[in-house]
Amino acid sequence: MTIITTQTLLDRAAISDVFHNYASAIDLRDWNLLRACFTDDVEADFASLTPGNIVSGADKWTGRIRRSIEALDATQHIITNHVHVIDGGSSRSRSYLQAQHVLRGAAGAPDVHYLIGGYYIYDMLRAGADWKIKRYSLTVTWTTGDPEIFRLGIARAKLK
Repeated sequence: MTIITTQTLLDRAAISDVFHNYASAIDLRDWNLLRACFTDDVEADFASLTPGNIVSGADKWTGRIRRSIEALDATQHIITNHVHVIDGGSSRSRSYLQAQHVLRGAAGAPDVHYLIGGYYIYDMLRAGADWKIKRYSLTVTWTTGDPEIFRLGIARAKLK
């Protein structure tokens, strides 16, 4: 039987807060909050969504997310079912994801939607009183809608 300490509970809550801040930052377009979720040398592996999409560096990764998301009209990221295995100043965590992406139709055209379901695996590090994402990967287990939404949004943004 695992002994749960007050520190373990505090760490679990703080790590889950990072996931909540990550999702909220994307949906609210708060790029400073998003950047604060990562170590400087974060590695993000989204090859499950887009083959070859593995990026190192927090500024580079935050910029890539920003370009993709700002081209859309709305997003909603829901991150749940957090499981944490904490070992001192590091943690391996898993959480489920549903991420809705919306691009409003122009001139009476229908809206474009893309919904992603899957899970994240995170390697976290304690940074003072905070926790930060050191490495994470997305495993997509299902999608529905139009996966071209990001390309369409970026193309539309370039026309403005």
